[in-house]
Amino acid sequence: MIIIGRGSVQQEECDVMGHMNVRHYVARVADALDWLMLEAGLAPSRQRLAVMDQHLRFLRELAPGTPFTIQGGIVNVAAERLRAVVEIRNSATDAPAATLVTDLGLWGAPLPATPQADRLLVAMPAHAGPRGLGFDPPRELPDRDAAQAMGLTEGYRGAIRPHECDTDGVMRPDVIIARIWDGVPNLRNRGTGLGIKEEGMGSAALEYRVAQFRPLQAGQLLTVCSGLKALGEKTTTWTHLVHDGETGAVVAAAEAVGIAFDLKARKAVAIPAERRAALEALLVPGLGL
Repeated sequence: MIIIGRGSVQQEECDVMGHMNVRHYVARVADALDWLMLEAGLAPSRQRLAVMDQHLRFLRELAPGTPFTIQGGIVNVAAERLRAVVEIRNSATDAPAATLVTDLGLWGAPLPATPQADRLLVAMPAHAGPRGLGFDPPRELPDRDAAQAMGLTEGYRGAIRPHECDTDGVMRPDVIIARIWDGVPNLRNRGTGLGIKEEGMGSAALEYRVAQFRPLQAGQLLTVCSGLKALGEKTTTWTHLVHDGETGAVVAAAEAVGIAFDLKARKAVAIPAERRAALEALLVPGLGL
């Protein structure tokens, strides 16, 4: 893989858990992917590919001030999509902190020519790619009314702001995952009494998968309805459906595997019994992408 990005974690990129928030992994990698496409012969000034589907795997925390290097390559090129793999590595230790596998393309159009893509082809690293989540094309997903009838709960309701869009007025890829994260505390607090951090216990993401089904514009109204798909000894798996505020149609979807996280020891722990009992009441059968 080649180097396509460098930087360091800024304080404002970190969340209440004390490490870089998931949206900023996506934002930093979006910048890096433009550099990868430039190396492939497709300059962003000529045409920028959209992030259509993305799998994120988190391996180690990135704390404020941590320097990082982003490396990337191309896994394969098809008629309508190009799949890239990216690693974010701690520059001080050279240890991988996260991997992102991204399907890039144009909405309803074939890929433009990428004349130098072949020289960037790489094999998927063993520590990258899906582990607990699938990455096949999503199945048909319910609209907002159907999702709520299944028992999913609305965690977010709002709109896309102009500053969250690119120069073409299309929502940036980090915004969807930000909207999902924004609504998660509403899900966990629903009748459970659980806060986002209680008694030194928090949460951290292990994997995310985010699929977008059409471009979204500034001013568009959105809701996010979510449900708990699975509950393990240390993990929770949530399904999130993003719906158009006017039509109720599903416009994006995500799944996330998270862990119960001891904020002092900075490690995963078994979900406490009282928290598990509260979460079990939130399980929704039949969820999944």
